[in-house]
Amino acid sequence: MNKSRITINQQVIEAIIAHSRLELPNESCGYLAGDDGIMVKHYEMTNLDKASDHFSMDPKEQFAAIKDIRRRGLKLVGVYHSHPETPARPSEEDIRLAYDPEISYVIVSMAESEPDVKSFRIKGGAVLAEKIEIVDSTKEVDMTAKRDPDLVKDCSGVGCPMNMVYTKVELAKLESGQLLEIILDDGPPINNVPGSVTREGHKILEKRQLEDGNWSVLIEKK
Repeated sequence: MNKSRITINQQVIEAIIAHSRLELPNESCGYLAGDDGIMVKHYEMTNLDKASDHFSMDPKEQFAAIKDIRRRGLKLVGVYHSHPETPARPSEEDIRLAYDPEISYVIVSMAESEPDVKSFRIKGGAVLAEKIEIVDSTKEVDMTAKRDPDLVKDCSGVGCPMNMVYTKVELAKLESGQLLEIILDDGPPINNVPGSVTREGHKILEKRQLEDGNWSVLIEKK
């Protein structure tokens, strides 16, 4: 089989693997945006199906992502999702639902101890494997790292739904495009609050687990 090639930023690879690990045992999913032939940014989506063998993206999150991609002068160049228990190759459902032959379909397999990332083009039911070239570049994906949050709210120890109430209160203090960092407990808070935030049109720029087990979530107000 002839192979085409994609170029993807190292930080994007690391980010989609982290997202796939976070969503276990369910599939993760999201968009990949590119510039000058390089995938430089990822957009995490909520898997509405909350299943380990298929996914459905939230239409509101998809719309917000496309809007942001256009605002940044990028293009939608890929869709990624994970396979928690199976190899990194398209399932029959993946092939059937592939809607655009011009974009790449990146699959992250979490079935083994080391994640396996592969990419494919899918057209008319035919699957073409793509070689992945990983580059070390800070373009675009480092933008959030250079921006300090405008507000920080520590909601560790605060259960649902009050942590979401506090998040809304803090977001109401911000202007569009400003950043809120919120600290959440592991478990239901980190599982529920980011999804609620994105459903309201805000954007999750970063989710990272802290040394104490809590989570830092960086939110850009819509």
